[in-house]
Amino acid sequence: RANTRRRLDEPRETADCDSDHAATHQRCSESKHRASEARAVAGGEMKTASRVAALALLTTSAAWTPAPAISGRAVSRARDTRCRAMTEIGSEQAFDDIVQKTDKLVVVDFATTWCGPCKVMEPKMNQISEEYTDAEFYKVVGDASADASKLMKREGVRTVPSFHFWKGNSRVEVINGANIEAVTKAVQKHKDA
Repeated sequence: RANTRRRLDEPRETADCDSDHAATHQRCSESKHRASEARAVAGGEMKTASRVAALALLTTSAAWTPAPAISGRAVSRARDTRCRAMTEIGSEQAFDDIVQKTDKLVVVDFATTWCGPCKVMEPKMNQISEEYTDAEFYKVVGDASADASKLMKREGVRTVPSFHFWKGNSRVEVINGANIEAVTKAVQKHKDA
């Protein structure tokens, strides 16, 4: 009985198979051929999941094109205001110029890059800034520069996020914490006052 068994490393000929097994063996051989093509495409260093994905790509008729590469500097999540509705302020001089030169309501979001609630509030603040176009929205990221940190200290920011509301060159309200409802109410209250 041991003499009739085939060793695993011996090649198997389809002529030795019965008719049903020969068809199965043919499909198996084709599958192995496609898998070896997939390994060759990827340099032979693919993991099992990658082999399956490559095999699926080879066997489908749909063409795949990679996403275009993003060029330029990397986008920092904490400093990216997505829709650019909020403008970042980085110095005391810029802050003073903004507050002194407008009669509109100025809302300043004081935040840091490490603050989780600040990251949660960012898209919400962007949305509010798009809704209330009769107010100006700015952001100060305290750990982005020494000047921004100095500005936060000067303005008495001890917690982040902190939202300061300015109208007519004077601070009219301060809201500390990630409370979007309170921020929205303050914008509505002071924008027309």
